[in-house]
Order: sequence, then C-alpha cells, then structure tokens
Amino acid sequence: MPSAIELQTFIPVILGGNLGAYSTARSFYEAYSVTSLVLCTLLTGPIDHSAFIEPIVEPKMMQPEALLTLLKNIDKRYPTIKKILLASTDNSVELLITHKSHFPKNWIIPYVDKEVFYRATNKASFYTICESESVPYPKTLVINEYEPHLPFGFPIIIKPTNSMKYHAIDYPGKEKVYICEDHATYKKSIHDMRHNGYDDEIILQEYLPGDDSLVGVATVYSSHKTGEVKVISFGQTLLEDHTPSAIGNHLAILTKKDDQIVRDVTKLIHATGWTGFSNFDVKYDSRDQTYKFFELNARLGRSNYYVTAAEKNTATYYVKDFIENSSIDFSIADKQILYSAVPKKLLLDNIHSDEIKKTIQELYKTNKVYHPLNSHDEPSIKRKLYVTIATLNYFKKFKRYPQPY
Repeated sequence: MPSAIELQTFIPVILGGNLGAYSTARSFYEAYSVTSLVLCTLLTGPIDHSAFIEPIVEPKMMQPEALLTLLKNIDKRYPTIKKILLASTDNSVELLITHKSHFPKNWIIPYVDKEVFYRATNKASFYTICESESVPYPKTLVINEYEPHLPFGFPIIIKPTNSMKYHAIDYPGKEKVYICEDHATYKKSIHDMRHNGYDDEIILQEYLPGDDSLVGVATVYSSHKTGEVKVISFGQTLLEDHTPSAIGNHLAILTKKDDQIVRDVTKLIHATGWTGFSNFDVKYDSRDQTYKFFELNARLGRSNYYVTAAEKNTATYYVKDFIENSSIDFSIADKQILYSAVPKKLLLDNIHSDEIKKTIQELYKTNKVYHPLNSHDEPSIKRKLYVTIATLNYFKKFKRYPQPY
C-alpha cells in the first residue's frame, strides 16, 4: 500500500529545523494537505512530533556532497513526484543557489542566480540600491577597520555586510548585531569580529530611537516569469527577541497596510531583479515619519506564518508560479491579525501604547491571534507540551534580556 507522501502530486523538501521551516510546512499542509520532508542537522522542537512533517536528520547536511546524496535518495524514493526545494536560513539559501547546477534537474529550486543574490543581500550594495532608488535607510558607514571618527553619535549598530559568512563563525560573546553605547564597546566589537575570522566589510549605522513596536517586517513575492510583485504583506513587529544569539527575531507581529512600504519594496524588487520570496526588515523613524530599510533577506522569514495567517498562504505562490504555471493576481495583505509566539501577559506588559494594547485585546476576543507553532492539525500530546513550555519560557528570557528601552 502506498504511503501518504506517494499519493501527493508534489513534495515540499525544506532545509532546516527551525520555526521558519515548520511554518512553511504548515502553510503547505493548510493549503494542499501535503506532508513536507524537512532535512535537518538534528531533530528540533519546532519540527518534532508534527503530523505533517517527515524529518530526515543528517548532521553533515550543510556540506554540498552530503546534501546532494540526500536529494538523490529522496529522488529514488519518489521518482515520479515533483519536488520543490526550499531553505529556511540564509546559509541554506546560499548553499542552494551556489550549488543549484549539481542538484537533480527535475527539482524545482525557486531562487535567484548568484549575481542577483549577492548584490541584493550584501548590506553595503543594498544601501547603494536604496540610495539610487530614493528608498530611506539609516545613516551608514562601511568600514574595513576601526574608524575613530564617526559621522553620527552613539549609540551605534554594528553588523556584518555578509551575514552568511558571519553566520559560519562562532566565538565567545558573539552577537548577531552589536549595539554599542561608546567608543570602547565599539572598538572591542570590531576587534572580536576581526580576530575571530570575519574578514569582510563591516556596517556601522546610526541607532534609530524607539522600542520594538516601531520595527516592521515586509514579505514580498515576485513572479519568476515576469519579475512582477504579486503579494505584499506588512506587519508591525510589536516584540522582538533580545537574547544575544537571537536578537531581532520577531515574536509578535500586528499586520497592517502601509503605502510607503508598498511603494518602496516594489522599487527595490525591480531594482534588484529579485524573484520569489523576499523579506525586508525596517524601522519607523519618528523624526521624519518614514520607515527606514535595513536589509533584504533572500527567503521567507523565520516568522513567515504571519503572512499565511493574514490569508495570503505563502505555499500557494510557489505552487501557482512553479508547479501549476497559473496566473497570480497582485494583492496586498490587508486583513488585520496578531501573530504571537509569546504569552498574552508578556506581550501586553511590553507594549507602551494604550491604543495597541486595545487592539491586541480585541484581536484576542475575536480569535484573530495565531501562534506559529500551535496548529489545530497537531494531535501529539508531546508536541503540545513542547509548545506550551517554549511559549512560557519567554518569561524567563525577558527577565534576563528585557527590552532595552
């Protein structure tokens, strides 16, 4: 008797065991009732005991030869079924793009070529594009070594231009992004990055004032056939993770429509030649009432389920564009929902605006709040226990790493 996967018309194959991978598999299941194969280096909580995920664990998965062997084995198991290969982290996207020609020819790999990828994701070249397209971005200085004379005051943000290269490096005290209050911490951060193997350019940036509720995230899909933008989903990021290794991860998002975001992401997509999904991090600058753009991420973000919850299921864009070859109408996600991975009390305690608190309370009353890990299609008691513990654990995290405002 054939397995459930053998009866599918296509198989999503997703790299990574994180929340983003789970959310993508969840979207595919909700739209098409399909099981996804999730390739991971170890079995993690977000994908374990899932009803619509078959995990395949390979510790060497991020090595091209090992990944190619995995894909060939999957091809042998399901030779007649279409496979779409997706990535949930920056480095796994880079792995797919740089080795695309070596993978099975019949696989769908919905990512841009290397030239477009590196030009759009390198922060220095991204800001050059922003400048040419009149898209707002924070005051920025690109350096190769410690620069004592800065064109803006403290605090400042320090981050690598090449996120993929920096991700591959590990050292004590490493932070995803450094927030420096003075010259001493700035100088030490540069020293730590340089003396632990990061040899690419470094971004120094003015710190935009304000708490997490001024941060935003935009998810965009542009057709691989025409390059035209097909969907834009924007959210106000009410709360972020402040754990050093996870800083900037979105924990609560309130969806909304914003005309500036629609205009600017459309310009950036056309200027970069980007196709497929992209994800933009922004922050509202109250000094000039604009959203400033930080970067383009080459994939669906870790918090991508906020798009599906707002009734723009991300899986349908892949399927319509690459599998069904059907037309996709342009749309903007305008349904307001709350995406939240944290307890309600913790979220409300970290919101300063009475108006936003009122909106949150109303969305809870009308059942328009969506937890990315809490799917009604998951019957496993072990999984439910994990989701509960993971959610409550944010109380402990925020006690140790509160919002720094």
